[in-house]
Amino acid sequence: MSTHNMGDYESTVESFGWDDIYGEADWDAPESLNIGHEVCDRHAEADPDRTALEWVGTDGARETVTFGDLRARSNRFANVLAERIDRGDRVFSYMPRIPEHYAAMVGTLKTGAVWGSVNERFGPDGIAYRLADCDAKVVVTTGDNRDTIAEALADVPSVEHVVVVGEGREGDVDFHEATRAASDEFDVAATGGEDDALLYYTSGTTGRAKGVLHKHRWVAGVAATQKFAVDVQADDLYWSTGDLGWLTGPINTLGAWFWGTSMFTQEGEFDPEEWAELLEEYPITVLFSVPTAYRMLRENREVLEGRELDLRHALSIGEPLSAGVVEWGEEALGVTILDTYGQTETGNMIINNYPTMEVRPGSMGKPLPGVTAAVVDPETGEELPTGETGVIAERGDFPCFFAEYWERPEKTADCFVNDWYLSGDLGYLDEDGYFWFEGRADDVIISSGYRIGPFEVESSLGEHPAVAEAAVVPKPDAERGHVVKAFVVLSADYEPSDDLVSDIQQHVRNELAAHEYPREVEFVDDLPKTVTGKIRRTELRDRVPDEADESA
Repeated sequence: MSTHNMGDYESTVESFGWDDIYGEADWDAPESLNIGHEVCDRHAEADPDRTALEWVGTDGARETVTFGDLRARSNRFANVLAERIDRGDRVFSYMPRIPEHYAAMVGTLKTGAVWGSVNERFGPDGIAYRLADCDAKVVVTTGDNRDTIAEALADVPSVEHVVVVGEGREGDVDFHEATRAASDEFDVAATGGEDDALLYYTSGTTGRAKGVLHKHRWVAGVAATQKFAVDVQADDLYWSTGDLGWLTGPINTLGAWFWGTSMFTQEGEFDPEEWAELLEEYPITVLFSVPTAYRMLRENREVLEGRELDLRHALSIGEPLSAGVVEWGEEALGVTILDTYGQTETGNMIINNYPTMEVRPGSMGKPLPGVTAAVVDPETGEELPTGETGVIAERGDFPCFFAEYWERPEKTADCFVNDWYLSGDLGYLDEDGYFWFEGRADDVIISSGYRIGPFEVESSLGEHPAVAEAAVVPKPDAERGHVVKAFVVLSADYEPSDDLVSDIQQHVRNELAAHEYPREVEFVDDLPKTVTGKIRRTELRDRVPDEADESA
Protein backbone atom coordinates (compact mmCIF):
# COMPACT_ATOMS: atom_id res chain seq x y z
CA MET A 1 0.00 0.00 0.00
CA SER A 2 1.40 3.38 -0.99
CA THR A 3 1.93 5.98 1.68
CA HIS A 4 0.21 9.33 1.25
CA ASN A 5 2.11 12.43 0.14
CA MET A 6 0.60 14.49 2.94
CA GLY A 7 0.73 13.29 6.51
CA ASP A 8 -0.73 15.72 9.00
CA TYR A 9 -2.41 18.68 7.28
CA GLU A 10 -1.50 21.34 9.82
CA SER A 11 2.17 20.41 10.00
CA THR A 12 2.39 20.27 6.19
CA VAL A 13 0.91 23.76 5.92
CA GLU A 14 3.33 25.07 8.53
CA SER A 15 6.44 23.63 6.89
CA PHE A 16 5.52 24.07 3.22
CA GLY A 17 7.19 26.57 0.91
CA TRP A 18 6.85 26.93 -2.86
CA ASP A 19 10.55 26.26 -3.24
CA ASP A 20 9.63 22.67 -2.28
CA ILE A 21 7.84 22.36 -5.63
CA TYR A 22 10.19 24.50 -7.71
CA GLY A 23 13.06 22.38 -6.42
CA GLU A 24 11.59 19.33 -8.20
CA ALA A 25 11.91 21.03 -11.59
CA ASP A 26 14.74 20.22 -13.98
CA TRP A 27 15.59 23.85 -14.70
CA ASP A 28 16.41 26.58 -12.18
CA ALA A 29 12.79 27.39 -11.36
CA PRO A 30 11.09 29.76 -11.11
CA GLU A 31 13.59 32.01 -12.92
CA SER A 32 14.03 29.40 -15.68
CA LEU A 33 10.89 27.36 -16.24
CA ASN A 34 9.07 25.89 -19.22
CA ILE A 35 5.97 23.82 -18.63
CA GLY A 36 6.46 21.73 -21.77
CA HIS A 37 9.93 20.64 -20.68
CA GLU A 38 9.00 19.94 -17.06
CA VAL A 39 5.91 17.82 -17.82
CA CYS A 40 7.44 15.87 -20.70
CA ASP A 41 11.10 16.06 -21.69
CA ARG A 42 12.66 15.52 -18.27
CA HIS A 43 10.61 12.32 -17.84
CA ALA A 44 11.43 11.17 -21.37
CA GLU A 45 15.12 11.59 -20.58
CA ALA A 46 14.80 9.60 -17.35
CA ASP A 47 12.52 6.80 -18.64
CA PRO A 48 11.36 7.13 -22.27
CA ASP A 49 9.28 3.94 -22.06
CA ARG A 50 7.20 5.13 -19.11
CA THR A 51 3.50 5.50 -20.04
CA ALA A 52 2.34 9.09 -20.31
CA LEU A 53 -1.14 8.45 -21.73
CA GLU A 54 -3.51 5.54 -22.22
CA TRP A 55 -6.12 6.53 -24.80
CA VAL A 56 -9.45 5.02 -25.85
CA GLY A 57 -11.16 6.32 -28.99
CA THR A 58 -14.84 6.46 -29.86
CA ASP A 59 -14.36 3.73 -32.46
CA GLY A 60 -12.79 1.35 -29.94
CA ALA A 61 -9.21 2.22 -30.89
CA ARG A 62 -6.61 1.96 -28.14
CA GLU A 63 -3.22 3.64 -27.95
CA THR A 64 -0.44 3.86 -25.37
CA VAL A 65 1.72 6.97 -25.57
CA THR A 66 5.02 6.87 -23.67
CA PHE A 67 6.89 9.94 -22.46
CA GLY A 68 9.41 9.20 -25.23
CA ASP A 69 6.56 9.27 -27.76
CA LEU A 70 5.15 12.46 -26.25
CA ARG A 71 8.53 14.18 -26.44
CA ALA A 72 8.97 13.25 -30.10
CA ARG A 73 5.41 14.17 -31.10
CA SER A 74 5.36 17.46 -29.20
CA ASN A 75 8.81 18.36 -30.62
CA ARG A 76 7.57 17.69 -34.16
CA PHE A 77 4.54 19.89 -33.56
CA ALA A 78 6.74 22.58 -32.00
CA ASN A 79 8.89 22.63 -35.13
CA VAL A 80 5.81 22.95 -37.35
CA LEU A 81 4.54 25.79 -35.17
CA ALA A 82 7.86 27.61 -34.85
CA GLU A 83 7.90 28.22 -38.61
CA ARG A 84 4.60 30.08 -38.39
CA ILE A 85 4.52 32.01 -35.09
CA ASP A 86 6.47 34.34 -32.86
CA ARG A 87 7.01 33.85 -29.16
CA GLY A 88 3.93 34.96 -27.22
CA ASP A 89 1.47 34.37 -30.10
CA ARG A 90 -1.80 32.69 -29.13
CA VAL A 91 -2.46 29.15 -30.35
CA PHE A 92 -5.93 27.71 -29.74
CA SER A 93 -7.40 24.23 -30.14
CA TYR A 94 -10.92 23.07 -30.90
CA MET A 95 -10.84 19.30 -30.87
CA PRO A 96 -11.69 16.17 -28.88
CA ARG A 97 -9.53 14.25 -26.42
CA ILE A 98 -7.19 12.57 -28.89
CA PRO A 99 -3.40 12.02 -28.62
CA GLU A 100 -2.69 14.77 -31.15
CA HIS A 101 -4.40 17.28 -28.85
CA TYR A 102 -2.02 16.54 -25.98
CA ALA A 103 1.02 16.68 -28.26
CA ALA A 104 -0.09 20.05 -29.64
CA MET A 105 -0.58 21.48 -26.14
CA VAL A 106 2.84 20.41 -24.91
CA GLY A 107 4.51 21.39 -28.20
CA THR A 108 2.99 24.87 -28.12
CA LEU A 109 4.25 25.49 -24.59
CA LYS A 110 7.74 24.41 -25.66
CA THR A 111 7.83 27.15 -28.31
CA GLY A 112 7.05 29.96 -25.87
CA ALA A 113 3.67 30.58 -27.52
CA VAL A 114 0.52 30.88 -25.42
CA TRP A 115 -1.82 27.88 -25.38
CA GLY A 116 -5.61 28.12 -25.15
CA SER A 117 -8.53 25.90 -26.03
CA VAL A 118 -12.26 26.08 -26.68
CA ASN A 119 -14.58 23.25 -25.68
CA GLU A 120 -16.29 21.54 -28.61
CA ARG A 121 -19.75 22.32 -27.29
CA PHE A 122 -19.28 25.97 -28.21
CA GLY A 123 -20.57 27.00 -31.60
CA PRO A 124 -19.09 29.46 -34.11
CA ASP A 125 -20.07 32.59 -32.17
CA GLY A 126 -18.43 31.43 -28.94
CA ILE A 127 -15.30 30.35 -30.79
CA ALA A 128 -15.07 33.57 -32.80
CA TYR A 129 -15.43 35.76 -29.72
CA ARG A 130 -12.55 34.03 -27.91
CA LEU A 131 -10.20 33.93 -30.90
CA ALA A 132 -10.86 37.54 -31.83
CA ASP A 133 -10.60 38.81 -28.26
CA CYS A 134 -6.98 37.63 -27.97
CA ASP A 135 -5.95 37.96 -31.66
CA ALA A 136 -5.21 34.25 -31.93
CA LYS A 137 -2.84 33.36 -34.74
CA VAL A 138 -3.20 29.57 -35.05
CA VAL A 139 -6.12 27.17 -34.60
CA VAL A 140 -5.64 23.41 -34.24
CA THR A 141 -8.73 21.35 -35.01
CA THR A 142 -10.04 18.19 -36.69
CA GLY A 143 -11.66 17.48 -40.03
CA ASP A 144 -15.01 16.90 -38.31
CA ASN A 145 -14.82 20.38 -36.76
CA ARG A 146 -13.47 22.20 -39.81
CA ASP A 147 -16.80 23.61 -41.02
CA THR A 148 -17.53 25.06 -37.58
CA ILE A 149 -14.09 26.67 -37.48
CA ALA A 150 -14.58 28.08 -40.98
CA GLU A 151 -17.80 29.80 -39.90
CA ALA A 152 -16.09 31.18 -36.79
CA LEU A 153 -13.05 32.48 -38.68
CA ALA A 154 -15.17 34.71 -40.88
CA ASP A 155 -15.02 37.16 -37.97
CA VAL A 156 -11.41 36.52 -36.88
CA PRO A 157 -8.87 38.11 -39.25
CA SER A 158 -5.96 37.49 -36.87
CA VAL A 159 -5.90 33.71 -37.51
CA GLU A 160 -3.29 32.97 -40.17
CA HIS A 161 -3.01 29.18 -39.93
CA VAL A 162 -5.42 26.30 -39.38
CA VAL A 163 -3.80 22.99 -38.49
CA VAL A 164 -6.13 20.04 -39.12
CA VAL A 165 -6.04 16.46 -37.86
CA GLY A 166 -7.85 14.68 -40.71
CA GLU A 167 -9.32 16.16 -43.86
CA GLY A 168 -8.91 19.92 -44.08
CA ARG A 169 -9.39 22.62 -46.67
CA GLU A 170 -7.12 24.22 -49.23
CA GLY A 171 -4.43 26.21 -47.45
CA ASP A 172 -4.70 24.27 -44.19
CA VAL A 173 -1.71 22.64 -42.53
CA ASP A 174 -2.18 18.87 -42.46
CA PHE A 175 -1.24 17.89 -38.90
CA HIS A 176 0.06 14.40 -39.67
CA GLU A 177 1.77 15.29 -42.92
CA ALA A 178 3.52 18.31 -41.42
CA THR A 179 4.64 16.59 -38.22
CA ARG A 180 5.94 13.54 -40.11
CA ALA A 181 8.16 15.86 -42.13
CA ALA A 182 9.39 17.75 -39.06
CA SER A 183 12.33 16.89 -36.82
CA ASP A 184 11.70 15.16 -33.51
CA GLU A 185 14.39 17.34 -31.92
CA PHE A 186 13.54 20.81 -30.65
CA ASP A 187 15.32 23.40 -28.52
CA VAL A 188 12.74 24.34 -25.91
CA ALA A 189 12.28 28.09 -25.52
CA ALA A 190 14.20 29.53 -22.59
CA THR A 191 11.13 30.83 -20.77
CA GLY A 192 10.86 31.80 -17.11
CA GLY A 193 8.15 31.64 -14.51
CA GLU A 194 6.83 35.09 -15.43
CA ASP A 195 6.42 34.39 -19.15
CA ASP A 196 2.90 33.94 -20.56
CA ALA A 197 1.85 30.31 -20.95
CA LEU A 198 -1.92 29.68 -20.88
CA LEU A 199 -5.00 31.69 -21.84
CA TYR A 200 -8.33 30.13 -20.91
CA TYR A 201 -11.72 31.81 -20.96
CA THR A 202 -14.30 31.80 -18.21
CA SER A 203 -17.57 30.03 -19.02
CA GLY A 204 -19.36 33.36 -19.50
CA THR A 205 -22.42 32.44 -17.42
CA THR A 206 -22.45 35.85 -15.67
CA GLY A 207 -21.51 38.04 -18.63
CA ARG A 208 -19.06 38.05 -21.51
CA ALA A 209 -16.34 35.44 -21.11
CA LYS A 210 -13.01 36.86 -19.93
CA GLY A 211 -9.60 35.60 -20.98
CA VAL A 212 -7.65 34.44 -17.92
CA LEU A 213 -3.88 34.60 -18.41
CA HIS A 214 -1.49 32.28 -16.57
CA LYS A 215 2.30 32.27 -16.51
CA HIS A 216 4.72 29.33 -16.69
CA ARG A 217 4.94 29.41 -12.88
CA TRP A 218 1.35 28.09 -12.98
CA VAL A 219 2.70 24.55 -13.19
CA ALA A 220 4.07 24.71 -9.63
CA GLY A 221 0.62 25.45 -8.23
CA VAL A 222 -1.08 22.62 -10.08
CA ALA A 223 1.74 20.26 -9.17
CA ALA A 224 1.11 21.00 -5.49
CA THR A 225 -2.57 20.09 -5.77
CA GLN A 226 -1.74 16.89 -7.62
CA LYS A 227 0.71 15.99 -4.87
CA PHE A 228 -1.39 16.81 -1.81
CA ALA A 229 -5.06 16.56 -2.87
CA VAL A 230 -4.90 14.06 -5.74
CA ASP A 231 -2.08 12.28 -3.91
CA VAL A 232 -0.48 11.02 -7.14
CA GLN A 233 1.81 8.03 -6.75
CA ALA A 234 4.45 6.54 -9.03
CA ASP A 235 2.29 3.53 -9.95
CA ASP A 236 -1.01 5.38 -10.54
CA LEU A 237 -3.10 5.33 -13.70
CA TYR A 238 -5.08 8.53 -13.36
CA TRP A 239 -8.35 9.21 -15.22
CA SER A 240 -9.20 12.89 -15.26
CA THR A 241 -12.37 13.20 -17.31
CA GLY A 242 -11.92 16.95 -17.80
CA ASP A 243 -11.72 18.19 -21.37
CA LEU A 244 -8.70 20.19 -22.55
CA GLY A 245 -11.19 22.83 -23.69
CA TRP A 246 -11.51 23.84 -20.03
CA LEU A 247 -8.65 24.64 -17.69
CA THR A 248 -9.48 21.60 -15.53
CA GLY A 249 -8.07 19.40 -18.31
CA PRO A 250 -4.58 20.95 -18.32
CA ILE A 251 -4.66 21.34 -14.53
CA ASN A 252 -4.95 17.62 -13.97
CA THR A 253 -2.98 16.43 -17.00
CA LEU A 254 0.00 18.76 -16.80
CA GLY A 255 -0.02 18.81 -13.00
CA ALA A 256 0.16 15.03 -12.90
CA TRP A 257 2.73 14.86 -15.71
CA PHE A 258 4.93 17.20 -13.67
CA TRP A 259 5.35 14.17 -11.37
CA GLY A 260 5.56 11.65 -14.24
CA THR A 261 2.17 10.11 -13.44
CA SER A 262 0.50 8.02 -16.16
CA MET A 263 -2.81 9.44 -17.40
CA PHE A 264 -5.86 7.80 -18.95
CA THR A 265 -8.30 9.52 -21.30
CA GLN A 266 -11.34 8.63 -23.36
CA GLU A 267 -12.41 10.45 -26.50
CA GLY A 268 -16.16 9.98 -26.08
CA GLU A 269 -18.72 11.69 -23.88
CA PHE A 270 -20.10 10.39 -20.60
CA ASP A 271 -21.87 7.05 -20.73
CA PRO A 272 -22.38 5.19 -17.42
CA GLU A 273 -22.01 1.68 -18.82
CA GLU A 274 -18.90 2.51 -20.88
CA TRP A 275 -17.29 4.26 -17.92
CA ALA A 276 -17.93 1.22 -15.73
CA GLU A 277 -16.39 -1.05 -18.36
CA LEU A 278 -13.29 1.15 -18.69
CA LEU A 279 -12.84 1.33 -14.93
CA GLU A 280 -12.77 -2.46 -14.89
CA GLU A 281 -10.69 -2.94 -18.07
CA TYR A 282 -7.90 -0.55 -17.12
CA PRO A 283 -6.04 -0.48 -13.78
CA ILE A 284 -7.31 3.04 -13.04
CA THR A 285 -6.40 3.99 -9.50
CA VAL A 286 -7.48 7.65 -9.42
CA LEU A 287 -10.70 9.07 -10.88
CA PHE A 288 -11.36 12.82 -11.12
CA SER A 289 -14.73 13.93 -12.48
CA VAL A 290 -17.71 16.22 -11.88
CA PRO A 291 -20.75 15.85 -9.57
CA THR A 292 -23.10 15.30 -12.52
CA ALA A 293 -21.14 12.21 -13.57
CA TYR A 294 -21.10 10.77 -10.05
CA ARG A 295 -24.84 11.45 -9.67
CA MET A 296 -25.57 9.73 -12.98
CA LEU A 297 -23.42 6.75 -12.01
CA ARG A 298 -25.43 6.54 -8.80
CA GLU A 299 -28.66 6.79 -10.79
CA ASN A 300 -27.43 3.89 -12.96
CA ARG A 301 -25.79 2.03 -10.11
CA GLU A 302 -26.41 -1.36 -11.69
CA VAL A 303 -23.59 -0.74 -14.21
CA LEU A 304 -21.04 -1.09 -11.40
CA GLU A 305 -22.45 -4.24 -9.86
CA GLY A 306 -19.92 -7.09 -9.86
CA ARG A 307 -17.13 -4.94 -11.30
CA GLU A 308 -13.58 -5.39 -10.07
CA LEU A 309 -12.13 -1.90 -9.66
CA ASP A 310 -8.61 -0.76 -8.80
CA LEU A 311 -9.63 2.68 -7.49
CA ARG A 312 -7.84 3.94 -4.40
CA HIS A 313 -8.91 7.55 -4.74
CA ALA A 314 -11.65 9.69 -6.36
CA LEU A 315 -12.17 13.44 -6.55
CA SER A 316 -14.79 15.88 -7.78
CA ILE A 317 -14.94 19.50 -8.96
CA GLY A 318 -17.57 21.88 -10.29
CA GLU A 319 -20.24 21.94 -7.61
CA PRO A 320 -20.33 20.64 -4.03
CA LEU A 321 -21.04 16.97 -3.42
CA SER A 322 -23.94 16.03 -1.20
CA ALA A 323 -23.41 13.62 1.69
CA GLY A 324 -25.52 11.03 -0.11
CA VAL A 325 -23.24 10.95 -3.15
CA VAL A 326 -20.20 10.63 -0.88
CA GLU A 327 -21.84 7.69 0.92
CA TRP A 328 -22.75 6.08 -2.41
CA GLY A 329 -19.13 6.43 -3.57
CA GLU A 330 -17.88 4.61 -0.50
CA GLU A 331 -20.27 1.73 -1.19
CA ALA A 332 -20.08 1.49 -4.99
CA LEU A 333 -16.54 2.68 -5.76
CA GLY A 334 -14.89 1.67 -2.50
CA VAL A 335 -13.42 5.14 -1.97
CA THR A 336 -14.41 8.45 -0.44
CA ILE A 337 -15.00 11.00 -3.21
CA LEU A 338 -13.07 14.11 -2.16
CA ASP A 339 -14.55 17.49 -3.07
CA THR A 340 -12.27 20.18 -4.51
CA TYR A 341 -12.75 23.86 -5.31
CA GLY A 342 -11.11 26.30 -7.67
CA GLN A 343 -11.74 28.76 -10.49
CA THR A 344 -10.14 29.62 -13.80
CA GLU A 345 -8.68 32.65 -12.01
CA THR A 346 -7.14 30.60 -9.20
CA GLY A 347 -5.72 28.36 -11.92
CA ASN A 348 -6.20 25.25 -9.87
CA MET A 349 -8.13 23.54 -7.07
CA ILE A 350 -7.04 25.61 -4.08
CA ILE A 351 -9.52 24.54 -1.35
CA ASN A 352 -9.73 20.78 -1.08
CA ASN A 353 -10.39 17.72 0.97
CA TYR A 354 -7.28 15.57 1.45
CA PRO A 355 -6.88 11.80 1.85
CA THR A 356 -5.35 12.05 5.33
CA MET A 357 -7.72 14.73 6.64
CA GLU A 358 -11.14 14.15 8.18
CA VAL A 359 -13.80 14.54 5.49
CA ARG A 360 -16.94 16.44 6.43
CA PRO A 361 -19.42 15.65 3.64
CA GLY A 362 -20.66 18.84 2.06
CA SER A 363 -17.58 20.82 3.06
CA MET A 364 -15.14 22.22 0.51
CA GLY A 365 -12.28 21.29 2.84
CA LYS A 366 -9.25 23.46 3.65
CA PRO A 367 -6.80 25.58 1.62
CA LEU A 368 -3.93 24.03 -0.30
CA PRO A 369 -0.59 24.42 1.51
CA GLY A 370 0.90 27.69 0.32
CA VAL A 371 -2.52 29.30 -0.31
CA THR A 372 -4.12 31.84 2.06
CA ALA A 373 -7.93 31.82 1.90
CA ALA A 374 -10.66 33.36 4.04
CA VAL A 375 -14.32 34.39 4.11
CA VAL A 376 -14.57 38.17 3.89
CA ASP A 377 -16.99 41.05 3.75
CA PRO A 378 -17.16 41.93 0.02
CA GLU A 379 -17.38 45.65 0.73
CA THR A 380 -14.45 46.02 3.12
CA GLY A 381 -12.39 42.86 2.59
CA GLU A 382 -12.40 42.30 6.35
CA GLU A 383 -12.32 38.68 7.47
CA LEU A 384 -15.62 37.51 8.96
CA PRO A 385 -16.12 35.52 12.17
CA THR A 386 -16.65 31.76 12.22
CA GLY A 387 -20.07 30.78 10.93
CA GLU A 388 -20.83 34.10 9.23
CA THR A 389 -21.57 34.04 5.51
CA GLY A 390 -19.40 36.10 3.20
CA VAL A 391 -17.39 35.86 0.00
CA ILE A 392 -14.70 33.21 -0.34
CA ALA A 393 -11.44 35.04 -1.02
CA GLU A 394 -7.75 34.32 -1.56
CA ARG A 395 -4.49 36.22 -1.46
CA GLY A 396 -3.08 36.20 -4.98
CA ASP A 397 0.48 35.30 -4.05
CA PHE A 398 0.62 31.65 -5.12
CA PRO A 399 2.14 30.47 -8.44
CA CYS A 400 -1.01 29.38 -10.28
CA PHE A 401 -2.97 32.55 -9.50
CA PHE A 402 -3.87 34.39 -12.68
CA ALA A 403 -1.82 37.28 -13.98
CA GLU A 404 -4.69 39.29 -15.47
CA TYR A 405 -7.86 39.22 -17.49
CA TRP A 406 -6.58 39.52 -21.04
CA GLU A 407 -6.06 43.23 -21.75
CA ARG A 408 -8.69 44.23 -19.16
CA PRO A 409 -6.81 45.93 -16.33
CA GLU A 410 -9.95 47.52 -14.84
CA LYS A 411 -11.76 44.16 -14.71
CA THR A 412 -8.70 42.66 -13.09
CA ALA A 413 -8.51 45.39 -10.45
CA ASP A 414 -12.23 45.10 -9.71
CA CYS A 415 -11.70 41.55 -8.40
CA PHE A 416 -9.72 42.79 -5.40
CA VAL A 417 -10.72 44.40 -2.12
CA ASN A 418 -8.12 44.98 0.60
CA ASP A 419 -5.68 42.74 -1.34
CA TRP A 420 -8.15 39.85 -1.29
CA TYR A 421 -9.27 38.31 -4.58
CA LEU A 422 -13.07 38.01 -4.32
CA SER A 423 -14.27 34.77 -5.90
CA GLY A 424 -17.95 35.74 -6.09
CA ASP A 425 -18.79 32.51 -4.27
CA LEU A 426 -20.45 32.65 -0.86
CA GLY A 427 -19.49 30.44 2.04
CA TYR A 428 -18.56 30.32 5.69
CA LEU A 429 -15.88 28.82 7.91
CA ASP A 430 -16.62 26.41 10.72
CA GLU A 431 -14.79 26.38 14.04
CA ASP A 432 -12.16 23.96 12.70
CA GLY A 433 -11.28 25.96 9.60
CA TYR A 434 -13.34 23.96 7.07
CA PHE A 435 -14.93 25.98 4.27
CA TRP A 436 -18.61 25.47 3.45
CA PHE A 437 -20.03 26.56 0.11
CA GLU A 438 -23.39 28.34 -0.04
CA GLY A 439 -23.61 29.30 -3.71
CA ARG A 440 -22.85 32.11 -6.07
CA ALA A 441 -23.83 35.49 -4.65
CA ASP A 442 -26.60 35.76 -7.25
CA ASP A 443 -28.00 32.32 -6.35
CA VAL A 444 -28.69 32.89 -2.64
CA ILE A 445 -32.41 33.08 -1.80
CA ILE A 446 -33.72 35.60 0.76
CA SER A 447 -37.02 34.42 2.28
CA SER A 448 -38.64 36.19 5.25
CA GLY A 449 -35.23 37.65 6.05
CA TYR A 450 -33.51 34.24 6.02
CA ARG A 451 -30.58 33.62 3.66
CA ILE A 452 -30.95 30.23 2.00
CA GLY A 453 -28.05 28.73 0.05
CA PRO A 454 -29.22 26.55 -2.86
CA PHE A 455 -26.67 23.81 -2.29
CA GLU A 456 -28.04 22.71 1.09
CA VAL A 457 -31.60 22.46 -0.25
CA GLU A 458 -30.49 20.71 -3.44
CA SER A 459 -28.44 18.22 -1.43
CA SER A 460 -31.46 17.39 0.72
CA LEU A 461 -33.65 17.00 -2.34
CA GLY A 462 -31.08 14.71 -3.92
CA GLU A 463 -31.31 12.31 -0.99
CA HIS A 464 -35.01 11.62 -1.64
CA PRO A 465 -35.24 8.27 -3.49
CA ALA A 466 -37.45 9.76 -6.21
CA VAL A 467 -35.03 12.58 -7.08
CA ALA A 468 -32.27 12.07 -9.64
CA GLU A 469 -31.29 15.75 -9.82
CA ALA A 470 -32.66 19.01 -8.48
CA ALA A 471 -32.03 22.74 -8.58
CA VAL A 472 -33.67 25.52 -6.60
CA VAL A 473 -34.24 29.20 -7.36
CA PRO A 474 -36.13 32.05 -5.70
CA LYS A 475 -39.76 32.70 -6.64
CA PRO A 476 -41.31 36.08 -5.72
CA ASP A 477 -43.84 35.85 -2.91
CA ALA A 478 -46.09 38.65 -1.61
CA GLU A 479 -45.72 37.60 2.02
CA ARG A 480 -42.15 36.32 2.30
CA GLY A 481 -40.40 38.29 -0.42
CA HIS A 482 -39.26 35.04 -2.02
CA VAL A 483 -39.85 31.34 -1.50
CA VAL A 484 -37.84 28.37 -2.66
CA LYS A 485 -38.92 26.79 -5.93
CA ALA A 486 -37.45 23.42 -6.91
CA PHE A 487 -37.03 21.97 -10.38
CA VAL A 488 -36.79 18.19 -10.01
CA VAL A 489 -35.72 15.45 -12.42
CA LEU A 490 -37.27 12.21 -11.24
CA SER A 491 -35.47 8.89 -10.94
CA ALA A 492 -36.60 5.99 -13.10
CA ASP A 493 -39.85 4.27 -12.01
CA TYR A 494 -41.26 7.44 -10.41
CA GLU A 495 -44.14 9.44 -11.84
CA PRO A 496 -45.12 13.04 -10.99
CA SER A 497 -48.01 13.42 -8.54
CA ASP A 498 -49.27 15.78 -5.87
CA ASP A 499 -48.56 13.14 -3.25
CA LEU A 500 -44.96 12.90 -4.40
CA VAL A 501 -44.61 16.70 -4.20
CA SER A 502 -45.83 16.61 -0.60
CA ASP A 503 -43.51 13.75 0.27
CA ILE A 504 -40.49 15.55 -1.22
CA GLN A 505 -41.37 18.76 0.61
CA GLN A 506 -41.75 16.95 3.93
CA HIS A 507 -38.43 15.19 3.39
CA VAL A 508 -36.65 18.56 3.12
CA ARG A 509 -38.55 19.99 6.09
CA ASN A 510 -37.45 17.03 8.19
CA GLU A 511 -33.80 17.38 7.18
CA LEU A 512 -33.46 21.17 7.17
CA ALA A 513 -35.65 23.97 8.47
CA ALA A 514 -39.24 25.04 7.82
CA HIS A 515 -38.20 28.14 5.90
CA GLU A 516 -35.89 26.16 3.58
CA TYR A 517 -38.21 23.59 2.08
CA PRO A 518 -39.40 24.20 -1.52
CA ARG A 519 -42.90 25.61 -1.40
CA GLU A 520 -43.22 24.85 -5.09
CA VAL A 521 -41.93 21.78 -6.92
CA GLU A 522 -41.91 21.49 -10.69
CA PHE A 523 -40.99 18.20 -12.35
CA VAL A 524 -38.81 18.54 -15.47
CA ASP A 525 -37.14 16.13 -17.88
CA ASP A 526 -33.69 17.67 -17.42
CA LEU A 527 -31.87 20.65 -15.96
CA PRO A 528 -30.10 23.28 -18.07
CA LYS A 529 -26.35 23.03 -17.61
CA THR A 530 -23.24 24.81 -18.75
CA VAL A 531 -20.83 22.94 -21.00
CA THR A 532 -18.87 22.04 -17.87
CA GLY A 533 -21.91 20.39 -16.25
CA LYS A 534 -22.83 23.17 -13.80
CA ILE A 535 -26.52 23.91 -13.37
CA ARG A 536 -27.60 27.13 -15.09
CA ARG A 537 -29.78 28.59 -12.37
CA THR A 538 -30.03 31.87 -14.29
CA GLU A 539 -32.00 30.01 -16.98
CA LEU A 540 -34.25 28.45 -14.34
CA ARG A 541 -34.85 31.87 -12.77
CA ASP A 542 -36.07 33.06 -16.16
CA ARG A 543 -38.83 30.44 -15.92
CA VAL A 544 -40.42 31.99 -12.83
CA PRO A 545 -42.43 35.26 -12.79
CA ASP A 546 -40.68 38.52 -11.96
CA GLU A 547 -43.38 39.55 -9.51
CA ALA A 548 -45.44 37.83 -6.83
CA ASP A 549 -48.95 36.66 -7.65
CA GLU A 550 -51.03 38.93 -5.41
CA SER A 551 -54.11 36.77 -5.92
CA ALA A 552 -52.48 33.66 -4.49
